[in-house]
Amino acid sequence: MKNNTRLVGEFFLIVIGVLVALAVETAIENRKDNQLRDEYIVRIKNDVSADKEAIENRIIFFSDVQRFSNDVLAWSQSDAPVNEPLLLASFYAAEVWPFLPNLSTYDDLLSTGNIRMLDDIDLRMNLSAYYNKADGSRPGWSPSEDYRKIIRGIIPYDVQDKIRKNCPTTDTLDEKPTGFPPCDLPDVDYDELTRLFLPLKSDVAFRRTLTYRHSELGVMIYLLTQQVVFADVVLEQIAAQR
Repeated sequence: MKNNTRLVGEFFLIVIGVLVALAVETAIENRKDNQLRDEYIVRIKNDVSADKEAIENRIIFFSDVQRFSNDVLAWSQSDAPVNEPLLLASFYAAEVWPFLPNLSTYDDLLSTGNIRMLDDIDLRMNLSAYYNKADGSRPGWSPSEDYRKIIRGIIPYDVQDKIRKNCPTTDTLDEKPTGFPPCDLPDVDYDELTRLFLPLKSDVAFRRTLTYRHSELGVMIYLLTQQVVFADVVLEQIAAQR
């Protein structure tokens, strides 16, 4: 009888030991999962915050570009000659600045199945909406280059070279736009430029291309503005996790 009691006691001790070990292991795994989850949230926050800053910079940039395209449209409907402001406006109206969202963390979450670690359903939905919105809007962030090809084909290369050297719109280190600073263009023959540009005023195809470019810039600015709204929703949801 005593032996049976001892065996039963040992059995329960073993069971209790196994349960304690499982509980400790589960606690360790949960702690690791929570730590990984927090790391993902920080990474997502950094990605979306960087996206938002990049987008807001582009909204400012392309608002200026659209203003320049409007100046060229006004010139094309007037008898005005080509002067320095118009030359720069025609050149700047063709400027581009590509944008791609940071996808590394989100792709990692999806490919590894770790998206399940984001246990806040609203955060997962808003994050999905943010990247789906970006994917759907991407074509609108890349307007056609038809106007760019036309205007860069008309402005003599030596004049374009002077614009790039004297009126830099990008940081040559990383090609990041620096804005559209005032500048001087020495030794530019504006009479010759007026002669070269004159056919554009009666060119219906050019007018359509420029008008379409102007319209595309408006759509781009709108889509970028909407992406900021989606980014804010994600960032607010992340802030609520703390």
